[in-house]
Amino acid sequence: MRRITMGEYRAGFLKLACIWMAILMHGLDAQLAPKKHAAGASCSPKHLTALTESLVNESLRCFDEANGKHLGIWLPGFPELHVQKSFPPNWTKVHCSLRFMYEGLNDILEDQKNNLNPQNVSLHKKLEETIARIKMLANCINIIFKSTCPSKPSPPKMPKQVFERKQWSHTLLKAAGDYLVWLEQMFVSYVKGTKMGKGKVTKTQPHKYLEGSGYLL
Repeated sequence: MRRITMGEYRAGFLKLACIWMAILMHGLDAQLAPKKHAAGASCSPKHLTALTESLVNESLRCFDEANGKHLGIWLPGFPELHVQKSFPPNWTKVHCSLRFMYEGLNDILEDQKNNLNPQNVSLHKKLEETIARIKMLANCINIIFKSTCPSKPSPPKMPKQVFERKQWSHTLLKAAGDYLVWLEQMFVSYVKGTKMGKGKVTKTQPHKYLEGSGYLL
Protein backbone atom coordinates (compact mmCIF):
# COMPACT_ATOMS: atom_id res chain seq x y z
CA MET A 1 0.00 0.00 0.00
CA ARG A 2 1.41 3.37 -1.05
CA ARG A 3 2.00 5.87 1.71
CA ILE A 4 0.30 9.26 1.46
CA THR A 5 2.89 12.00 1.26
CA MET A 6 2.72 15.12 3.40
CA GLY A 7 2.02 17.22 0.27
CA GLU A 8 -0.92 15.02 -0.71
CA TYR A 9 -2.23 15.12 2.86
CA ARG A 10 -2.10 18.91 2.93
CA ALA A 11 -3.75 19.17 -0.49
CA GLY A 12 -6.57 16.88 0.62
CA PHE A 13 -7.02 18.80 3.85
CA LEU A 14 -7.20 22.13 2.01
CA LYS A 15 -9.73 20.72 -0.45
CA LEU A 16 -11.91 19.48 2.41
CA ALA A 17 -11.59 22.84 4.18
CA CYS A 18 -12.70 24.65 1.03
CA ILE A 19 -15.74 22.41 0.73
CA TRP A 20 -16.73 23.10 4.34
CA MET A 21 -16.17 26.82 3.86
CA ALA A 22 -18.46 26.81 0.80
CA ILE A 23 -21.15 25.01 2.79
CA LEU A 24 -20.88 27.47 5.66
CA MET A 25 -21.00 30.50 3.34
CA HIS A 26 -24.06 29.12 1.57
CA GLY A 27 -25.83 28.76 4.91
CA LEU A 28 -24.83 32.27 5.93
CA ASP A 29 -26.11 33.71 2.65
CA ALA A 30 -29.42 31.96 3.18
CA GLN A 31 -29.75 33.48 6.65
CA LEU A 32 -28.95 37.00 5.44
CA ALA A 33 -31.14 36.92 2.33
CA PRO A 34 -34.38 38.94 2.44
CA LYS A 35 -37.34 36.87 3.54
CA LYS A 36 -39.93 35.76 1.03
CA HIS A 37 -43.65 36.18 1.55
CA ALA A 38 -46.33 33.90 0.20
CA ALA A 39 -46.21 35.39 -3.29
CA GLY A 40 -42.53 34.47 -3.54
CA ALA A 41 -41.08 37.99 -3.84
CA SER A 42 -38.77 39.67 -1.36
CA CYS A 43 -40.72 41.66 1.21
CA SER A 44 -38.78 44.91 1.17
CA PRO A 45 -41.50 47.54 1.70
CA LYS A 46 -39.54 50.59 0.55
CA HIS A 47 -38.50 49.04 -2.76
CA LEU A 48 -41.86 47.34 -3.24
CA THR A 49 -43.61 50.67 -2.68
CA ALA A 50 -41.38 52.38 -5.25
CA LEU A 51 -42.07 49.62 -7.78
CA THR A 52 -45.82 49.77 -7.15
CA GLU A 53 -45.78 53.56 -7.50
CA SER A 54 -44.07 53.33 -10.89
CA LEU A 55 -46.64 50.78 -12.06
CA VAL A 56 -49.54 52.97 -10.91
CA ASN A 57 -48.06 55.93 -12.78
CA GLU A 58 -47.62 53.81 -15.90
CA SER A 59 -51.21 52.57 -15.58
CA LEU A 60 -52.38 56.18 -15.32
CA ARG A 61 -50.45 57.12 -18.45
CA CYS A 62 -51.90 54.18 -20.40
CA PHE A 63 -55.38 54.94 -19.07
CA ASP A 64 -55.23 58.58 -20.15
CA GLU A 65 -54.01 57.61 -23.61
CA ALA A 66 -56.99 55.29 -24.01
CA ASN A 67 -59.67 57.45 -22.35
CA GLY A 68 -58.58 61.07 -22.77
CA LYS A 69 -55.88 63.27 -21.24
CA HIS A 70 -58.04 66.14 -19.99
CA LEU A 71 -60.60 64.41 -17.80
CA GLY A 72 -60.27 66.70 -14.79
CA ILE A 73 -60.71 65.67 -11.16
CA TRP A 74 -63.64 63.72 -9.81
CA LEU A 75 -65.06 65.27 -6.65
CA PRO A 76 -65.19 64.65 -3.73
CA GLY A 77 -62.14 62.47 -4.32
CA PHE A 78 -61.14 59.52 -2.15
CA PRO A 79 -60.77 60.18 1.60
CA GLU A 80 -59.57 56.57 1.98
CA LEU A 81 -56.36 57.58 0.19
CA HIS A 82 -55.67 60.76 2.14
CA VAL A 83 -52.19 60.67 3.64
CA GLN A 84 -51.72 60.64 7.39
CA LYS A 85 -50.21 63.61 9.22
CA SER A 86 -48.69 61.63 12.08
CA PHE A 87 -45.35 59.84 12.09
CA PRO A 88 -44.90 56.97 12.35
CA PRO A 89 -48.16 56.32 10.51
CA ASN A 90 -50.93 54.07 11.70
CA TRP A 91 -50.04 50.92 9.79
CA THR A 92 -53.52 49.47 10.18
CA LYS A 93 -54.89 52.49 8.30
CA VAL A 94 -52.16 52.05 5.68
CA HIS A 95 -53.27 48.46 5.18
CA CYS A 96 -56.89 49.61 4.83
CA SER A 97 -55.87 52.22 2.25
CA LEU A 98 -53.99 49.62 0.20
CA ARG A 99 -56.97 47.28 0.29
CA PHE A 100 -59.22 50.12 -0.89
CA MET A 101 -56.71 50.87 -3.66
CA TYR A 102 -56.76 47.21 -4.67
CA GLU A 103 -60.57 47.12 -4.86
CA GLY A 104 -60.70 50.41 -6.77
CA LEU A 105 -58.22 49.37 -9.45
CA ASN A 106 -60.06 46.09 -9.89
CA ASP A 107 -63.20 48.12 -10.64
CA ILE A 108 -61.26 50.20 -13.17
CA LEU A 109 -59.93 47.05 -14.85
CA GLU A 110 -63.39 45.51 -15.05
CA ASP A 111 -64.86 48.69 -16.56
CA GLN A 112 -62.08 48.95 -19.14
CA LYS A 113 -62.27 45.27 -20.14
CA ASN A 114 -66.04 44.94 -20.28
CA ASN A 115 -67.19 48.42 -21.31
CA LEU A 116 -64.89 51.26 -22.29
CA ASN A 117 -61.83 49.66 -23.91
CA PRO A 118 -62.37 45.92 -24.39
CA GLN A 119 -59.74 45.72 -27.17
CA ASN A 120 -56.94 47.52 -25.29
CA VAL A 121 -55.11 44.43 -24.07
CA SER A 122 -51.94 46.32 -23.14
CA LEU A 123 -53.91 48.53 -20.74
CA HIS A 124 -55.59 45.49 -19.22
CA LYS A 125 -52.25 43.77 -18.64
CA LYS A 126 -50.71 46.89 -17.10
CA LEU A 127 -53.63 47.26 -14.70
CA GLU A 128 -53.47 43.56 -13.81
CA GLU A 129 -49.74 43.82 -13.06
CA THR A 130 -50.34 46.91 -10.93
CA ILE A 131 -53.17 45.27 -9.00
CA ALA A 132 -50.98 42.25 -8.25
CA ARG A 133 -48.22 44.51 -6.87
CA ILE A 134 -50.67 46.42 -4.70
CA LYS A 135 -51.85 43.15 -3.19
CA MET A 136 -48.24 42.08 -2.66
CA LEU A 137 -47.43 45.38 -0.93
CA ALA A 138 -50.48 45.10 1.33
CA ASN A 139 -49.39 41.59 2.35
CA CYS A 140 -45.85 42.84 2.98
CA ILE A 141 -47.12 45.62 5.28
CA ASN A 142 -49.31 43.11 7.07
CA ILE A 143 -46.43 40.69 7.64
CA ILE A 144 -43.86 43.22 8.86
CA PHE A 145 -45.99 45.54 10.98
CA LYS A 146 -48.56 42.96 12.12
CA SER A 147 -51.29 45.36 11.03
CA THR A 148 -54.46 44.08 9.41
CA CYS A 149 -57.40 46.19 8.34
CA PRO A 150 -60.12 45.19 10.85
CA SER A 151 -62.83 45.06 8.20
CA LYS A 152 -63.02 45.14 4.43
CA PRO A 153 -63.14 48.78 3.30
CA SER A 154 -66.38 49.92 1.69
CA PRO A 155 -66.00 49.28 -2.03
CA PRO A 156 -65.54 52.34 -4.23
CA LYS A 157 -68.74 53.46 -5.96
CA MET A 158 -68.11 54.12 -9.63
CA PRO A 159 -70.52 56.58 -11.31
CA LYS A 160 -72.85 55.38 -14.08
CA GLN A 161 -72.23 57.93 -16.84
CA VAL A 162 -69.30 57.25 -19.17
CA PHE A 163 -67.44 60.54 -18.74
CA GLU A 164 -67.86 60.44 -14.95
CA ARG A 165 -66.55 56.88 -14.87
CA LYS A 166 -63.47 57.95 -16.79
CA GLN A 167 -62.97 60.95 -14.51
CA TRP A 168 -63.49 58.77 -11.42
CA SER A 169 -60.94 56.21 -12.62
CA HIS A 170 -58.38 58.88 -13.57
CA THR A 171 -58.72 60.52 -10.15
CA LEU A 172 -58.39 57.20 -8.32
CA LEU A 173 -55.21 56.29 -10.19
CA LYS A 174 -53.77 59.75 -9.51
CA ALA A 175 -54.68 59.54 -5.80
CA ALA A 176 -53.14 56.06 -5.58
CA GLY A 177 -49.87 57.32 -7.06
CA ASP A 178 -49.76 60.28 -4.66
CA TYR A 179 -50.45 57.99 -1.71
CA LEU A 180 -47.60 55.67 -2.67
CA VAL A 181 -45.22 58.64 -2.98
CA TRP A 182 -46.08 59.52 0.62
CA LEU A 183 -45.74 55.90 1.77
CA GLU A 184 -42.31 55.55 0.20
CA GLN A 185 -41.22 58.71 2.02
CA MET A 186 -42.31 57.13 5.30
CA PHE A 187 -39.87 54.27 4.77
CA VAL A 188 -37.10 56.63 3.64
CA SER A 189 -37.60 58.62 6.84
CA TYR A 190 -37.17 55.47 8.93
CA VAL A 191 -33.80 54.88 7.34
CA LYS A 192 -32.57 58.46 7.52
CA GLY A 193 -34.02 59.26 10.92
CA THR A 194 -35.37 62.57 9.64
CA LYS A 195 -37.96 64.80 11.19
CA MET A 196 -41.46 64.29 9.85
CA GLY A 197 -44.36 66.59 10.71
CA LYS A 198 -44.54 67.34 14.42
CA GLY A 199 -42.83 64.16 15.52
CA LYS A 200 -39.11 63.55 15.60
CA VAL A 201 -37.77 60.21 14.49
CA THR A 202 -34.75 58.72 16.18
CA LYS A 203 -32.32 56.40 14.46
CA THR A 204 -33.39 53.53 16.69
CA GLN A 205 -37.01 53.60 15.56
CA PRO A 206 -36.56 51.44 12.45
CA HIS A 207 -35.22 48.64 14.65
CA LYS A 208 -38.25 48.93 16.89
CA TYR A 209 -40.35 47.65 14.02
CA LEU A 210 -37.98 45.47 12.03
CA GLU A 211 -35.45 44.01 14.45
CA GLY A 212 -35.76 40.24 14.47
CA SER A 213 -38.34 40.20 11.70
CA GLY A 214 -35.85 39.21 9.02
CA TYR A 215 -37.22 41.82 6.63
CA LEU A 216 -35.43 44.77 5.10
CA LEU A 217 -36.62 48.31 4.55
